[in-house]
Amino acid sequence: MMSKSKDPKANTLKGLLIAGVVALALGGAALLLLWNPFSSSEAIGQRAPDFTLSDSEGRPLHLSALRGKPVVLYFSAAWCVPCRAETRQLAQLYERYRGRVQILWISFDPFNDSVEDLREHRRLYGHRDFLYALDSRVNPVAQLYRIQARGTMLLLDAQGQILFRGIRPVRDPEFMRQLTKATAGS
Repeated sequence: MMSKSKDPKANTLKGLLIAGVVALALGGAALLLLWNPFSSSEAIGQRAPDFTLSDSEGRPLHLSALRGKPVVLYFSAAWCVPCRAETRQLAQLYERYRGRVQILWISFDPFNDSVEDLREHRRLYGHRDFLYALDSRVNPVAQLYRIQARGTMLLLDAQGQILFRGIRPVRDPEFMRQLTKATAGS
């Protein structure tokens, strides 16, 4: 059992020291989370980095080949329960904007998801016209985009510029505003 010092100044200094260390640790953690060129508003307006993955049918899929219409990149995992509802909302959104937007659903858990899992997920929760891809185990796209949470979504315009980034934002007014604006000319 620790004995409390009888010197009030020592207790005050000890308390201030502990508070300072905690504040410094929290500030450092916040800085690490915020400093990320593809995880904050800093990414908005930048061209999305190109990548190539294999789709759920084994064909090569190049992000740059999707230019010409807006693209929603949705990073998830087939086993993610909350993401299933989001995927259903994306399917409804796809129907609403059919032919004017492409949805690319990327599992960024290639160690636990398989191509068969992606096909089953599309059948149960997605849309038959969604593109599904399993992220690479080497140089993963999720790392390129610094994805840290399942349900992260990016909206790209027809030229590949990032318009929006958020976590589970299908009902987010800003996401909908940007999507409506991006699809207006289509």
